[in-house]
Amino acid sequence: MIREGNATPAWPASDFNACRRYALIVAQVIKLCQKLTDDAVTMFIKLIGKLFSQANNRKKQRQMDCRANTAKALRMFLDTITALQSANDYGRNAFDVLDQKAGWDRLLRMKPELETMVDDNEAPSLIVATERYATVHKYAGAFLLAFTFCSARRHDPLLAATALLKRLYAETADTPGSRTTHPPLPNRSATHLRSGKTQSSSVRGCHARRFARPA
Repeated sequence: MIREGNATPAWPASDFNACRRYALIVAQVIKLCQKLTDDAVTMFIKLIGKLFSQANNRKKQRQMDCRANTAKALRMFLDTITALQSANDYGRNAFDVLDQKAGWDRLLRMKPELETMVDDNEAPSLIVATERYATVHKYAGAFLLAFTFCSARRHDPLLAATALLKRLYAETADTPGSRTTHPPLPNRSATHLRSGKTQSSSVRGCHARRFARPA
């Protein structure tokens, strides 16, 4: 019926009886809803992927920017090892040799810089991605509120996390004066989202409950 509707021009459709015309229109609407749903999910997945890609690029750029500090820290680390090795070889007091060769005050001054370098290097991509979450935040609320997600697993933690986000966005949308997201528009028909359109294997599918006004 969908193929017939795609191949049928508008002018011969007037010869169809009312039931056939309505059936073709409904089939086209259902097909269009499925396509819009798939396109919305694909666009959101690409948006999230771009967010993490930019986060990884920022981590690499930060590592490149602190190359001078890294070389300085490695030099200090080498001096420390050399001093400790010398103290061990000659039976001298390790702290005295370390203070003489590397400098205890120098080590203490480098400690905050080293902590910052380690924190930046070990920061997960998710933490770095939250720095640019404002872009996704404009669309995430409308996207999550527009769908009902289902899973083949009972008590799926991913569904619990999704439900929590949806509740938070719904509460934000109901707050007077809030501009973070718009309340979704009601939709008269439900559109089923085929499985495999989400990146998580635990989410088998979802159906559109209502369309959301663009953020």
